[in-house]
Parts: sequence; structure tokens; C-alpha cells
Amino acid sequence: MNFICAGRTLLLRDRRMGAHLWFVLTDPDAETHRVVIVAVVTERAHTERTVRLLAGDHPFVRHASNVDFGTATYAPASKLEAALADNRGSLSDDMSNELLERVRRGLLASSHTPNDIVAHCAVAFKR
Repeated sequence: MNFICAGRTLLLRDRRMGAHLWFVLTDPDAETHRVVIVAVVTERAHTERTVRLLAGDHPFVRHASNVDFGTATYAPASKLEAALADNRGSLSDDMSNELLERVRRGLLASSHTPNDIVAHCAVAFKR
């Protein structure tokens, strides 16, 4: 079993975005060992509202937030594990099954999700 898997959540820090909560939406791909991740952002007037999160939807969420499907990307599971080991990130509570399914549906429905991610996830979510 992989440590980084669908339903995990990570608080990752980087220079471009600062610290954000990221949802892991897929298990590692058997060939590439990559997962699909997507960021959660504070709700603003301009943010996408395909999946809106409120306090209680996830323990980290304390105010209205949105899943930013424009940030959906592939990440090697090994790099995420290295970020945790190097203190560039930390684990947060896992997603509930209900939240994971809601975010997955949103990823497939959002016009902001990159097309290659949609194609990959349409297959990966059925496994």
C-alpha cells in the first residue's frame, strides 16, 4: 500500500502559492507513480465555485473555500513524500469518502480542469 493515496490531504508550502491544502484524488499510477492533486483556496469573488467547501466539510476548512481545479496537476508520490520528510509540508486529516467523491465529480465537471487530467481521471476514478 502507498502512503500517498486517494483521499490524503497535505498542507504544502511553495514560493509561488505559499501554504495551501492539497487533496490527493488518485492512487499512484502503476507505471508513472504519479497522483493527481488539487488545491483548496479561500473563497473570493473570482474563485471557481464548482466545489464549495464550508467549515465542517474537512477539519482544516474553517471558512468558505473552493477547490481550484485550475491547479489540478500530476505529482510524483515520491516527491510528495520527500516534501513531508523535508518539512516542506505536513499531513492533514484524510478526506471523507463523501468529500473525495464530491471533489472527483467536480474535477470531471469543471471547465478549469486541464483536459489531460480529465482524461486520466475519467479512467482512474473507475478503478
